This record gives sequence, C-alpha cells and structure tokens, in this order.
Amino acid sequence: MQVKFVVYGLIALLLLLAGVGWWLVNGGASLPGEAVADQGREHWEHAKLDEFEYNSNPPTSGPHDPDWIRPGIYGEAQDKYKLIHSLEHGYIIVHYNCGLQISNFEFLISKVEAHEDDGVATESGTFKADCALALVLADWAKKMELKKLIVQPNPTIDKPIIFVAWDRILKMDSWDDKLAERFVRAFRNKGPEATME
Repeated sequence: MQVKFVVYGLIALLLLLAGVGWWLVNGGASLPGEAVADQGREHWEHAKLDEFEYNSNPPTSGPHDPDWIRPGIYGEAQDKYKLIHSLEHGYIIVHYNCGLQISNFEFLISKVEAHEDDGVATESGTFKADCALALVLADWAKKMELKKLIVQPNPTIDKPIIFVAWDRILKMDSWDDKLAERFVRAFRNKGPEATME
C-alpha cells in the first residue's frame, strides 16, 4: 500500500515538473500570437489553389503546392502556396511590409546605422534591403540561424510585421526581439509534418 502512494507521488511530481518546464520554455502561461483554425494540408494544383479562400492573410494552413520554399532571407515575395507547404514542415515565416509605418521606427534606424553598407550577407549572396525593417529582420534571422525560418517582403499584409507558423499568427505594429524569439521557440519545427531539413 505504501509503495503505491510513493509511485503515485513520483508520477504526480514528474507531471508537475513537465508542466513547469513547458510553461518556462513557452514564456509563461500563454503562447504568443493567435490561433487560426486549421484548413487542412492537401496538395493541390496551382490553378485550383487560386480558387480557395484562406481564413487569414498570410495563410497559416490549407491546401498548398507539392513543393516548398527553403530557409532564407528573400528580397522578393515567394509563392504563398509553397510557403504554406513550408509551414506544414514546421517553418516559421516572417512577412514584412515596408509600405506600412512601424511604431518604433527610430529604434530600427539606430540598429541600421550600425551597418557599413545597405545589404546583409546571406548564404546565397547579399540581400539588398530597401527599408530599415528589412535589414533588422535579416540580421535577426541570421542570429536565429535560419533553421526552418523564412523572411520575405509581403505587400499584401495589413501590419508591418507578421510571423506565421502552422495554425498560428502574430501581428506586430513594432519590432519586439523577445516576442519574435518566443514565437520561434514555441512553434519552430512544430508543423504537422516532421521533416529533417
């Protein structure tokens, strides 16, 4: 009888420690961003994809292209149907719109003034940025090691910065390093399809 209580006590302690660990890793009681209803993960042909109505912009799930976009810092908007496939693989996609006002613009300018030129070296060459936000995001992405991470301009979004993971979205009016890192830690490599890339 006494052994039974010890075993139950150990199990309860392990469950409590696991819960506390999860809470600490995910930055507290709530996860960053908002949940978005899952729209499935089927592979469709491009012509058919254009007819589908996604429940968020940018999409966080839904039918998509059979191919995906690889990690990187892109100077041009990438195919949204391939980006959804990247999300399925557990990628985080950072969309930015240089045409929108960001509330902490002076802070961004001070970070950019540290650059000696107008570009950031990437694995595929030099990324040329046309706005301070693009340079800050490129620097940040390199610090995050670009593992399952895509940064790209997107003139269709309604906020200056939007982070997207599978079924999750985080809209930002100003740049917040800590919140961005929390989002990546919470959702990177957590898509419905585990891949090795």
